[in-house]
Amino acid sequence: MILLLFVVLALTSFKFSDALLGIGSFQTINVHGSLTCDGKPAKDVLVKLYDVNKIIPDNLLGEIKSNSSGKFAIKGEINDITKMDPKVNIYTDCHVGVLRCTKKVEINVPHRAINTGESFDIGSIELATTYPGESHDCIH
Repeated sequence: MILLLFVVLALTSFKFSDALLGIGSFQTINVHGSLTCDGKPAKDVLVKLYDVNKIIPDNLLGEIKSNSSGKFAIKGEINDITKMDPKVNIYTDCHVGVLRCTKKVEINVPHRAINTGESFDIGSIELATTYPGESHDCIH
């Protein structure tokens, strides 16, 4: 009984795909872009890269802040039994106001960008713009 409990606890401490004894495939994604607020470089903006899941919480693959030019480059990798479904979340205070939480902009990254060895360019994102599906996130 103790051995069974130990095995269950050990397996649950790994990511779902790793718990399946390494079944799955190693996948990588590289994404870069530039961020502006009112046409000026948006520095120190938090950018997170995720693998979206349907049942369990999304996997955080990496996070970075934009540099003084508003540019960022982020890389993520995962061993998973399903095809990676990458997205980038951008958390900004551009035009948020004093009493609002950080604005969150989600950008889905196409599957064709997975495992290419090249960085996928999401382009230049103007953070003062209102985007479909944007939300506010106080805890990120």
